[in-house]
Amino acid sequence: MATAKKPAISVVKLKKKTVRPSTPRKAKAASPRKPLRSQKDEAISTELAPAVAIALLQQADHGAGQPAPALEPLAAGAVASGTDGKVRVQLLFENGAVLPVEMTDAAAKALSNGIAKEMEKS
Repeated sequence: MATAKKPAISVVKLKKKTVRPSTPRKAKAASPRKPLRSQKDEAISTELAPAVAIALLQQADHGAGQPAPALEPLAAGAVASGTDGKVRVQLLFENGAVLPVEMTDAAAKALSNGIAKEMEKS
């Protein structure tokens, strides 16, 4: 008598997943006034970006005794900063790029006064 072949059954044992008790991570104490910034962010915003912009502007051709060219934004605006005691000034360029600049309230007031005085002259 011929018997029919039975299909092969493969048995796979699943490993039990061990669950480790979760240990609560200590949250970094973040001051609501000053957001945490990495060293890289700090270097870019305080040293590298201004230095690069100045170096590029100084590469432009300008006559002897004349100041180096300056950025020429299409528009500028001021908005609240995420940090207390600071104002964010945004410069809009013709290509749509926006350059944000944060400054203290005192620096913003001085800028405002300087702009107002220059506007009176013209």
